[in-house]
This record gives sequence, C-alpha cells and structure tokens, in this order.
Amino acid sequence: MEATTAPRQEQWTFAQWAVVIVISVQLLWALAGLIAEPSFDFGEGAVTEGVLGVDFNGVHALSGFLLFLPGYYFATRAKWAVYYSIYVAAALFVTGIWAFFDKQPAYVFTFPNNHSDAYFHLATGAVFAVIAAIQIAHDRGPLGE
Repeated sequence: MEATTAPRQEQWTFAQWAVVIVISVQLLWALAGLIAEPSFDFGEGAVTEGVLGVDFNGVHALSGFLLFLPGYYFATRAKWAVYYSIYVAAALFVTGIWAFFDKQPAYVFTFPNNHSDAYFHLATGAVFAVIAAIQIAHDRGPLGE
C-alpha cells in the first residue's frame, strides 16, 4: 500500500490575511466595549461607554460580533474574503452615514458622540474597501492583464 498525502492548500492571499487581521482587531475592540458597558438597553436612555472614541454597550458590541465573527469563515477561501470585504465595506459605509446624521440609528443604537462613531464606521469600511481593491487589482495582474 502506498502512502498518499492530502492535497496541499494554496498559500493564503493578501485579502485572506488582511481580513483575519482587521476582524481580529475589531472583535477585540467590540469585546472591550462589551466589558466597558455590558448593558443591552435600547432607546434614548440606553447607557453607553466610550472605548477609544466609540460609544459602546452590549448592543453595539453584539452587532460587531455578528458582523466580524463570520469573517473567519469567509477568510478560508480567497474569493470569499474579497466578497466579505466588499459586503462589510458597504454595510459600514451605510451605517456610518446613518450614524453621522442620527444619534439613535434604527431606534436601537445610542450614539451620544455620533460623529466619532460615524468616522469609525466610515474609516473601517474604507479599510475593507481597500483590502478588496488591492486583491482585485492583484488578481487582474499588471495593467489589467
């Protein structure tokens, strides 16, 4: 009987590594927010605590977990990492614009410092958009070949 080896997984792409790094930072930030203010209050009177300039409570932390935890799964495949980056960028841009104009988006989140939260969402969305753009440009080769 001859021994065989399992097919070798190809090396991870830039997008896969970048997604894992960025979501890990974001999840740590969300965890810090949950620890700082673990309440799951909704509405105008919801208590929040600023963590590195962003208003957090349990609801905001949970939404971060729900958005970023699946990134580990999507990072297992090169194309999925790019699709995930595009999706997350779009989600963060939309919620960032909404947070910029509203201190209580969706009547769920409470952002007393809504402008800093909006900048956070827009900046993080831009990071994911850049990840996708770099990987797409790399996959097309020099000058779109």
